[in-house]
Amino acid sequence: MSISLLFFAPILLIGVGYYFDYKDNPAVFMSNLKGGMLYFLALFLFIAIQKVVFGVGLLLLVLQVAVFIIGSFLIKFLIQKGK
Repeated sequence: MSISLLFFAPILLIGVGYYFDYKDNPAVFMSNLKGGMLYFLALFLFIAIQKVVFGVGLLLLVLQVAVFIIGSFLIKFLIQKGK
């Protein structure tokens, strides 16, 4: 199996999922998209500052991103479970 297929197949599936989500409710989709872009921008700035200012290694930055994303999903789950 080609590496490009492994890379592009999930992107294509995400795109199809977002298309059907947009068809279902465009207002909620745009709100979620804005929140996701803000989340990505904050994460990108956080990583860029660490890389430029502190010289943190790439492997450690990748690990931090993974822990940050998992932690964010856990917090979101716990908040939604409480409601």
